[in-house]
Amino acid sequence: MRVTRLTWSILLSASALMTPLSAGAVEFTCWSPDGVASANAAADYWTAERIAAAIPDGETIRTLPTDGFSKGREDILPSDAERAPIDDAPYKFGGQLLYTRGGHDYTASAQFVADVNIVIGAAHSLWKGDMAASNIRFYQGYSNGGGTLYRMDKAAVLLRWTEVADNNPSLARSQFDYSVMRTTVASAVGKYELGIDGAHVDDNVTITGYPARLDGGEYMYREIARIVVQAGTAYDARPHPMYGGGASGGAWFVTANNVHKAVSVVSSGALDGVYGPSFTQDTADLIAIVKNGCP
Repeated sequence: MRVTRLTWSILLSASALMTPLSAGAVEFTCWSPDGVASANAAADYWTAERIAAAIPDGETIRTLPTDGFSKGREDILPSDAERAPIDDAPYKFGGQLLYTRGGHDYTASAQFVADVNIVIGAAHSLWKGDMAASNIRFYQGYSNGGGTLYRMDKAAVLLRWTEVADNNPSLARSQFDYSVMRTTVASAVGKYELGIDGAHVDDNVTITGYPARLDGGEYMYREIARIVVQAGTAYDARPHPMYGGGASGGAWFVTANNVHKAVSVVSSGALDGVYGPSFTQDTADLIAIVKNGCP
């Protein structure tokens, strides 16, 4: 594991994306989630029994703000989540994330974004209490035990996240709450495009994930929420019927001209709302770095 500050010249050589990279630097922590374990040993770790016993990961917002945001028409949005059509785009780009952190096994949500070898989830899933996750697996298209298994050989979070990871959930903290992982095999089903600053106040977004309180987290669900606050590079959207753990890291997306753009992931939530980061150029830069093996 190491912390690196990348300069513009290094980013130029690392770039493997269509998104232009801006001058500057991004600080990050990157590691190999399986260490020196063999592929077979790592694959054997996730037995059916271990998966069934894994803890649905999630973070709860203690008190949602009640002022300072748009009093729009979010009350007309559906108050219930529904199962997502997992075989259709863009839902098939997502799946269930499995990992070990601090000696405990967890489940959360994630998806292919920006590149067919890049998966994005929540940072709080992969790094907390100065502990990095290991045994990371992504079951694309997971549905009631079925799905396609992808292994990870690199994982990274922003260095700024490691400095606030143990703070209480907040909009300020959520700005940095995303992780980037590299798969050893390319996605067979496609990917979301990356939406940089891709949504704004009063926009509706579709939010996806595997909430444990709905069917035990065995199926992907979706909900429609309206962004009521954009503070810095974080969103507050409402309502959030997928609260309660397991949906962490699930994509927020918008669709235009049949192009599906991931604009955020689930950071922390409550019954009435959910926080998530607004993707920035730092996100694109970190994706390029991880795709290139964290040089």
